[in-house]
Amino acid sequence: MAKEKFKSADEVAEEYLELEMSLGPKSRFENILLTVLTLAFVFIFAILFWIIPDKTFSEEENAPLSTFPEFTVEGFIHGDFNAEFGTYMADQFPLRNFFIGVKAFFEAAQLKGQNNNVILGGNGYLFARNDYPNEDNLKSNVDSLANFIPVAEKKGISCTFAVAGRKMDVMDEYIPTIYGTYYSDRIFGILDGMCDDAELEYLNLRDTLNDIGDAPLYYKTDHHWTSLGAYYAYRDIAEELGITPYELSDFNVETASEEFYGTTWSSAGVKWADPDTIEYYRWEGDESITLRIQSPSYDYKNATEITESGVSYDVFDTYYVRELLETKDKYASFLGGKNNSYIEVTMTDENGEPVEGRETLLLMRDSFSDSLAPFLARHYDLILIDLRTSSPDAISMCIEKEIDNILFIYNMESLTEAPTLGVLNKGLSAHRK
Repeated sequence: MAKEKFKSADEVAEEYLELEMSLGPKSRFENILLTVLTLAFVFIFAILFWIIPDKTFSEEENAPLSTFPEFTVEGFIHGDFNAEFGTYMADQFPLRNFFIGVKAFFEAAQLKGQNNNVILGGNGYLFARNDYPNEDNLKSNVDSLANFIPVAEKKGISCTFAVAGRKMDVMDEYIPTIYGTYYSDRIFGILDGMCDDAELEYLNLRDTLNDIGDAPLYYKTDHHWTSLGAYYAYRDIAEELGITPYELSDFNVETASEEFYGTTWSSAGVKWADPDTIEYYRWEGDESITLRIQSPSYDYKNATEITESGVSYDVFDTYYVRELLETKDKYASFLGGKNNSYIEVTMTDENGEPVEGRETLLLMRDSFSDSLAPFLARHYDLILIDLRTSSPDAISMCIEKEIDNILFIYNMESLTEAPTLGVLNKGLSAHRK
């Protein structure tokens, strides 16, 4: 049999070149068209980028957007300006929300199960993924409470510390099996150990809601618990505070909106998801509630503005700010939203005066308390403080306003996100005496 002759590398290269040259005229039109379309795309979007006014806030994502960074030689040399400019371009890119949706569609089509760090769960649930929460922040917050509470209790102020789970900690039956519950179990186990070491008791609301069973306890498109989830949390909190909670049947459910898309939906970009329903749990007499918001972060349209002792308030005759149901952030209709630093919820008579004989409960809180407040307001007048934007001398406030109870109510994400509770040390040394 004759030996097969192999072509040399030069011969192969020559044949490939001849083939490429023969096909060149046939593909020239396609190449020109692709080049023209690419240049047109770049040119059009470059023009749009510079002529469309910058936005400072994304209504759809409910988040601030980066604006053009200030140029400095030092920032340019160290790369800070370049990094900030890159973020600015990403935030202000034309049709940004459209392309986020396109990306989400193709991620889902590839069965990846997540997009932009959001897990696409069963039954339409979207979960913000947070596998490695900051344990140092959690310890700082636990230590701050362990320092504060003994001093407060020596002053006759009773303190209750309650921790809500994140949606991924509670609605885990809708998380794909591949993700499991390891990280949720781990962080609550760490919290248990920290509280034991600090001799600090806490109410585990993750366990409370996990015991309820199959119920819509969290919004599918948002990270907050629903009004139903808040009710079950209220039930255990009330017992911890030594009061008798009302039964679920003692409330009338009002559908406030059926078109709520929350923060998790905004991050995921899944434009095809169904909206959530927001419900208000009403009770006889709640029309006599007065809501006062100090230095509000929203520019409300229907508030009554008053000034007392040089401090301005926006005032509503309900704790439901319904005008915010017309915005993207419909959850903000609970207590006016936006993590306002100081809020008062008071039961008033027909003359607008506070009803006598009601105790005041001070809530040190995050936004999970917003939908919890309507339940607690049936028992107490409320003062709500957000320590992320306020740093009061809490013990002095309690003494001045004759407050005997403080409820610290935070979800696990807030406790691991930042060492917020460190501001409780303000003025604490003076109260140790």
